[in-house]
Amino acid sequence: MKVKKIMNKKLVTAPFSVTIRDVALKMKEQNVGSVLIVDEDGGLEGIVTDRDIALSVATDKIDPNTTCAYDIMTSDPISIDPNIDIDSALRIMNKINVRRLPVCDSGKLVGLVSSADIATEIKDEINQFISLEEAFVKH
Repeated sequence: MKVKKIMNKKLVTAPFSVTIRDVALKMKEQNVGSVLIVDEDGGLEGIVTDRDIALSVATDKIDPNTTCAYDIMTSDPISIDPNIDIDSALRIMNKINVRRLPVCDSGKLVGLVSSADIATEIKDEINQFISLEEAFVKH
């Protein structure tokens, strides 16, 4: 299965000049664990995760009211093409130790796929396989 089938197309974005507090509020409002940081043209500049915020505020003792998202974001995150298969996306996530990958098509941000999205898809495929196998055994 291709990433484009399971990726989240409802993107939560913010400009890199936004404060960490505003990013955290956006995460809370949208019930997401990451915000994609974009430039004026909507191009992907970075990503800020809830973990980035927690660690920077708690351990680096930065002020979330005055520090910009740009200061804690992962710059130039690795992105993937919407036409790669989910197995390849999962391998990339494991290799670079991330749980989310932006999806870009011809340089344009079109989605976000997470390890949870992939796990859900894999679980559904396994359940379908088990159902088929049980049906086969009954006959």
